[in-house]
Amino acid sequence: MQPVAVLSTVTGNIVLDVAKKLPHVPAHVVASDLAIITGAIVCFLGITRLGFIVDFISLAAISAFITGSAINIAVGQVPTLMGITGFSTRAPTYQVVINILKHLGRTKLDAAMGFTALFLLYLIRIVCNRLAKRYPSRRKTYFFISTLRTAFV
Repeated sequence: MQPVAVLSTVTGNIVLDVAKKLPHVPAHVVASDLAIITGAIVCFLGITRLGFIVDFISLAAISAFITGSAINIAVGQVPTLMGITGFSTRAPTYQVVINILKHLGRTKLDAAMGFTALFLLYLIRIVCNRLAKRYPSRRKTYFFISTLRTAFV
């Protein structure tokens, strides 16, 4: 799930850069073209059996990149979760954190809904994991309840 988030961040940044240089090209066209180009590269690597090249990238570098991107995405979601507007969530992560702290007084009622939903998502997951350990014969049932927690919330 994290690599998808990383790719969406990279795609979003590329679409924004292209929009500055070519404002007449719609964003969805740029994203579609990028997907086709990326797919062609991955297909080429698969056909020529060059997938082993990825093994040369250290695990520490991949982990750091994914962790940094996850933090960036999570911080970018907090203003929406709290109903705070008036600044760009696409700014550098440290600026977004500073802006969130500056505008905490403008938090809307959206925060109550957002934090309640977030709390329930984690609560259901934790409870299902503990029940699955306590009652191994019903592990699949608790797994499916945990998987469907988004629908429940």
